[in-house]
Amino acid sequence: MPAQPSTVSVPRRQVARILTGLHRESGLYIKDVAEQINLHHTTVSKMLKGEPCKLKPIYIDKMCDVYRATAKTRADLKSLAIEAESARDWWYSFNDVVSPDKLDVYINLESAATALTMYQSARIPGLLQTEEYARALLRTSPDLTPEEVERHIKVRMRRQAILVESDMTLNAILDESVIRRSLADLSLSQRHMERLVELSAMPNITIRLVPFDAGVYRGTEVGPFVILEFADPVVQSPDSPVVYVETGAGSGNLFLQKPDQVERYRRSWAEIERVALSAKRTRVQLSKIAKELPR
Repeated sequence: MPAQPSTVSVPRRQVARILTGLHRESGLYIKDVAEQINLHHTTVSKMLKGEPCKLKPIYIDKMCDVYRATAKTRADLKSLAIEAESARDWWYSFNDVVSPDKLDVYINLESAATALTMYQSARIPGLLQTEEYARALLRTSPDLTPEEVERHIKVRMRRQAILVESDMTLNAILDESVIRRSLADLSLSQRHMERLVELSAMPNITIRLVPFDAGVYRGTEVGPFVILEFADPVVQSPDSPVVYVETGAGSGNLFLQKPDQVERYRRSWAEIERVALSAKRTRVQLSKIAKELPR
């Protein structure tokens, strides 16, 4: 018997999204649906939320009967369910290092997102890091062995594939202190500055700096964050935005999805944007810094 999936895969989320739309239209309670298809209500709830559970064809058929789904919707759901049950996303083989802090959940969301909006005041975001920078950063953790450091680096570098392999857009604002701190290590600075300049020129990536002379600025009280957004032209009700707040190794990290929570971070982003340099001025500034570094 195949093991129950331990991560929330992309096809599983798609199944949940379609089922949730059907459920909303039906006006039924979850317990009513569960009784009609002879399943426990927690199983139905997991299917609607995209949480790990069995997606047997008979379950999908019964739910489609209850929701009066069209033949096409039924076929799409069964196809996605088979994919969800059999497929394993690339990070599944790295569960030894990504699962303890629920990084597997974040990577799944990141891979499905169509837009990432991020603010960072402490370090270069993982998607923008060079391998050397990531290694230097991860080696500061007292909880990681050298082998685990290298495993984390492989995960981080593999994640960066979405920058060129998908239509995802990334909008990042970095406090200038992030750049200046990385420059303190000359062995890392040259390549990293060149990397940031290269990325900032990509059509789907926007990088901006908040300069030192902005002083103390509003919007930073919430700390670093990422807003993940999902759009699907095929689905009329795409997934709601999710705010990801990294709380540190072993702390579990936060995934915020309530409208008022997301709105709070959107307001913070708007405040930070007011003092950030334009993308063009940022690229000029990064290029200037890179040229000034010793070769």
